[in-house]
Amino acid sequence: MELPSRPKDNLFDDSTMTFGEHLEELRRALRGAVLWLAIGLGVGLIFANRLVNYVQEPLRAAILSFQADRAIARRGLDPENEQLQPLKQFLVDNSFEIETVLLVPRAVGESGKAVEDDAAEEKAAAEEKGSDPKDEKDKKDSTAKPTGTAKPDSTAKPDSTAKPEGTAKPDSKQAAAVPSEPAAEPEPEPELEELPEHIQAEQDDLQALLGSELNADVLQRQTMLRPSRAGLNAHKSEEGFMIWIKAGLMIGAVLASPMIFYHLWGFVSAGLYQHERQYVYVYLPVSVVLFAAGVCLAFFGVLYYVLSFLLTFNAGMSVDIQPRLSYYMSFVLLLPLGFGVAFQLPLVMLFLERLGMFTVEAYISSWRIAILVIAVASMILTPADVTSMVALAVPLIFLYFLGILMCKYIPRGRGLGSAALDPR
Repeated sequence: MELPSRPKDNLFDDSTMTFGEHLEELRRALRGAVLWLAIGLGVGLIFANRLVNYVQEPLRAAILSFQADRAIARRGLDPENEQLQPLKQFLVDNSFEIETVLLVPRAVGESGKAVEDDAAEEKAAAEEKGSDPKDEKDKKDSTAKPTGTAKPDSTAKPDSTAKPEGTAKPDSKQAAAVPSEPAAEPEPEPELEELPEHIQAEQDDLQALLGSELNADVLQRQTMLRPSRAGLNAHKSEEGFMIWIKAGLMIGAVLASPMIFYHLWGFVSAGLYQHERQYVYVYLPVSVVLFAAGVCLAFFGVLYYVLSFLLTFNAGMSVDIQPRLSYYMSFVLLLPLGFGVAFQLPLVMLFLERLGMFTVEAYISSWRIAILVIAVASMILTPADVTSMVALAVPLIFLYFLGILMCKYIPRGRGLGSAALDPR
């Protein structure tokens, strides 16, 4: 009776490479991948600023559209009205924001005109005479005389011989011993700097506002357009630099990805059989295409509506949002990544079917449950808005039925899914 053989302790007995050789091959593959990633990072830093500016465009467009709708709605109009669409488009295209200001009443002088108007008339008259208006004012002040004062008599002379009664003549020795104290000079008053004319005019206007009825309904209103401040903010001094590095690293990873995959694949392919390598050669391009399709759909089709929903939701709670640079960049990267991973559904279905875990009939009979699972997954991978959830769920439902077709019509090959076949 033969006893069952003990399992081999060394997993590399049947391998043509020793464990040390595997480690050396892994080290060589990682060294090459890191080298190409560093080269890609150097190239990516050149275009990092353009990438950051480019990914801000969906946010700027969403904020400008939201500000235009809010400004129109606050004035009792319907933002969805067709007649107001040219105004809304004008505000978005020119990055304008509607603002209503209250005009402060202008200060009124003795002539009944505004102080600024009197000053302008004096300045114009002085320019016609060819003199400075300040000199004219000083000249008027110097020629003006106070009224009601008597002119002193120049012919009256004081009586030098008159002496006060009861006073004794001071001793000459005593007078010589006591020195006379000089009279204390008065301290000069500090000169006040003359305020500019526009500051004086503003002070006069505020004094006039205090003298009037402080009621916002009485003041005159004026609608103005000012440049919008839609954009990202940084709360730390090093935040912009770190985002620049991350953007360059992302560009570098994309540019160097062919060579990075080449070195990693050189290590992985050494442990695969020939038929297993063929599966990778066939399905890897399909996986890359599906991932790129999910990323493009998320960035170009879904991101704008997600941001619009979030802005509207915050406005409903009277919360003004100031997007932060680091948080927005993370959000922009995670949302397309979730779409790209979700788009791998057909390949996952094919892989599970080839392993015998599911059959084509099971996929077809469970399509209702699959739609429910897709809806839940779409809710988790996207923000809690209907637009982004539907934008992800509908393509996934289509990809689910595409996976059924792939499982049914792609023939089985050697190895994956075949019954107990050892190609050696």
